[in-house]
Amino acid sequence: MESTQVVEINIDDFLWKYSLGRDDGMNSSHFLRIKIPGGILSSEKLSKLADLCDEYGKGYAEITTRQDIQFHWIDVERGIEIFRELSKIGFTTDLCGQAFMEACHGDVRNVVCCPLTGKTGGDARKLVRRITEFFSGNPAYVTLPHKFKIAIATCGQNCVRVEAHDISLLRRGSGYLVYLGGGIGISRPGIRFARPFGVIQETDVFDFIKEIVEAYKTFRVSGKHEARFKNFLEVLGVDALRRDMEKKFEIKNFKLEPGKPSEHEFGKQENGMEYFTLPVESGVLNSEKLRAIANACEDFSESGEIRLTPWQNVCFVDITDVDSLKVELSRYFDLNVPRMHLACPSNFCGKRIDAKGILPLFRKVEKSVAISGCSNGCACHIMAEFGLCAKFRKGKQLFDVYSNGKLIAENLTLYQTVELAGGGNGVKTG
Repeated sequence: MESTQVVEINIDDFLWKYSLGRDDGMNSSHFLRIKIPGGILSSEKLSKLADLCDEYGKGYAEITTRQDIQFHWIDVERGIEIFRELSKIGFTTDLCGQAFMEACHGDVRNVVCCPLTGKTGGDARKLVRRITEFFSGNPAYVTLPHKFKIAIATCGQNCVRVEAHDISLLRRGSGYLVYLGGGIGISRPGIRFARPFGVIQETDVFDFIKEIVEAYKTFRVSGKHEARFKNFLEVLGVDALRRDMEKKFEIKNFKLEPGKPSEHEFGKQENGMEYFTLPVESGVLNSEKLRAIANACEDFSESGEIRLTPWQNVCFVDITDVDSLKVELSRYFDLNVPRMHLACPSNFCGKRIDAKGILPLFRKVEKSVAISGCSNGCACHIMAEFGLCAKFRKGKQLFDVYSNGKLIAENLTLYQTVELAGGGNGVKTG
């Protein structure tokens, strides 16, 4: 079992390592987004987060698409108290900047990583830790023009949705294929899929990331709507950035599409043990289920380690008896819900649609499904086989529908979207 080190930090450090985000719905005014680097945590730490969930978040928790754990209904008056408790178990938060309209309140967000890293394929755990330890709470990197997103895939599949991030790395041989400039919201210059940039050797990859972030720090714009890295790349130009990076690194060309987004369901690891991914509908959990996951991990995982996934699920690794694990988990979870269905927490953002609430209507749809409550695209609906983007027009709740990056229908009612999906949950939608 992993021991818990008590860390005492100066109150001023909270300015760099912790913040609360703004909610605007469900009678919640603030949320807490806890960074789980690479989605990797121990059963012991998950149990402690379950206690914090009860104490500060009304027992409700969400897994995010960046492998974070998020609580709502946070009392701002207890913020420092919460941060101190998180510091004791070694966690920090995103530095959420919704309260600021101007650019320059961005940080490097939680590093997304393949849930099987170090178990199947390559191993990016040291790289994830190095990135996290260097950027998190570093005063030199908490005033970026906007939030900066990094993802790493080591399994040979597109399990991290490569196209959606500012920097995505795909492990190949002794290096990483680098994709730059992804962003699937409508902020300037619009929806962009990350583009191939070059092959970087593993020994250079951390320094390469640092240099890219350093270049982005110099970007000056008038407002947040044009401050994202994808717009920096658009303004500067990929060729100009490459010429600058080639002065410092050996960069080789490549041509490779990352493939369709995927999720690891179950199978053998390279060490002979097995993994199993528990489907968590919409990523919604409560403190009881958090403890059930932690206890199951303690009982059935040889390493006592849990991996949260970019599809809002929970991957158990180092399992020797998957059948018994499934029996235990079935006491708390429906193991038959789709693993590749996700939705954003739009009801907490003050949107007029509860994306997580309507996701079960599509439970029988065998395609990947993603529902975003607005055009910010937090559920990555653009990349799903059946993606919904909600909007409110002339007093009506309507949806635009996407499939694998293409708009296939506009201004549909909820009933029409269920029909178009080719099969719903048999629930009347109006």
